[in-house]
Amino acid sequence: MTRKKLIILAIAALLVAGGGWYFLKKTGAAGQTKVLATATVQRDTVSRVLEATGIIKAQVGASVKIGARATGAISRVYVRVGDAVKKGQVVAEIDARELMAQRDAAAARVRLAEPKARFAGITLPRHEVLAKQGLEAQSVLDETEQNHRVAKAEAAAARAVLATLDVRISYTKIVSPIDGVVSQVTAQEGETIVAGLQVANLVTVLDPTRLEMWIYVDETDVGRVKQGLPVEFRVDSQPDKTFSGKVDRVYPDPEIRDNIVYYKALVTVNADEALFLRPEMTTQCRIVVDTRENVVAVPNQALKWVGGRQAVFVVDKAQPDGVRRVEPKLGLPGLEKSEVLEGLAEGDEVATQIVLGGQDKPAEGKKGEDKPAVKPAGSAGAGGGKKGG
Repeated sequence: MTRKKLIILAIAALLVAGGGWYFLKKTGAAGQTKVLATATVQRDTVSRVLEATGIIKAQVGASVKIGARATGAISRVYVRVGDAVKKGQVVAEIDARELMAQRDAAAARVRLAEPKARFAGITLPRHEVLAKQGLEAQSVLDETEQNHRVAKAEAAAARAVLATLDVRISYTKIVSPIDGVVSQVTAQEGETIVAGLQVANLVTVLDPTRLEMWIYVDETDVGRVKQGLPVEFRVDSQPDKTFSGKVDRVYPDPEIRDNIVYYKALVTVNADEALFLRPEMTTQCRIVVDTRENVVAVPNQALKWVGGRQAVFVVDKAQPDGVRRVEPKLGLPGLEKSEVLEGLAEGDEVATQIVLGGQDKPAEGKKGEDKPAVKPAGSAGAGGGKKGG
C-alpha cells in the first residue's frame, strides 16, 4: 500500500470518529432537561377578569349645544374652541337694534296707558259720591267704571308687550348654561340666524369633569357583570396611567354589531381622572368579576401543556433531570397567576421556561397561557368588533 493511500485512510478514520463523537454529544444534549427561567409559588391575590373594549362618552347634560331663539345677524362671538366658560357667561350676541326699537315703542305706550289708568282710578270715587247724593245720573257712574276698567286693561297689555320684548331681547344674548369648555363653534359674526321650528345651534359647551365609559360586553359574559364590580382601564394617550371605576349599571337592551350581541355596561368616571380623558376615546378595560385574597398562586407562565394535560415542573435537584412534573388542581384563573388548590405548596420553585428532554426548544404553554381559562368579552369600538376567543 502506498504512502498516499495510508494518509487517505487515516483522514477517513478521523472523520468517522469525529462524526460519532458529535452524534453522541448531540443526542446526549437533546436528552437533557434544561430549566431556563423559574418563579416561586407564593401567596397572592388572584383576580378573574373580563377583557373588553370601551368608549369614553360625555354624561347626559355634560355636553350642551347652545342655540338661538332670536332672528337676526350675529353681531359678536366672544369665544373660541378650547375657551373655558362659566355658567351665565355671554358667548355670542345677535343684533338687537330692531327689537330695541320695538321696545322703545312699547315703553312709550306704557307711559301713556299707566297715567290714563291712574286718572280713571282717581275720578271713579268722585263719581260714586255724586251718584249717591243724587247729583249725577247712574249712567254717568257706569260709564266711569267702564272707562276705569278699560284703562287698567290697556296699561296691563302695554306692560305685557314690554315684558315680551324684554324676553325676546334677552334671547339675543347667548349665554352658557353650564361651566365647561367650548368644544365647538358653528357660527360666525355676520351670519344671519332665522329662528323657526328648529333651534339653530351656535356654540357647544362640554363639562370635561362629567364623563362616563360605555363597555360593550359579549352576551356570553354579561351574566358575570354586576353593578358595583371594579373596573380598570387604559387609553392610548396615557399609556403609563391606569384608570379605575365601578360598574354603575348594565343596560337591558342589546346592541347588535356584525351579527354579534353585546350589552352596554356603564361606568362613571371620577372627576379628577376625567381631566386626562376626552369623549370618544377607546379604552381597554378589565372588569374584575371575582377576587381571591391570600391564596397559593402559581404564575400562568409555569403552566405547560404536555401530552394534552396541563402540568407544572417543580425544580427538584433530587430528581434525575432536576425537575418534578406535577399536575396541580387549580381554582380561580387570573390574567397573570392562578389559584392552586392542590399539588403545589408555598415556596415551591417552578420552571417558567424549560427545555424538556428530547426537544430542542423551550416547552411552550398553551396559546394564551398568560390569560385565564376564561373567554374575554368581545371587543367593540365605535364600529363594532368581533367576539373574543
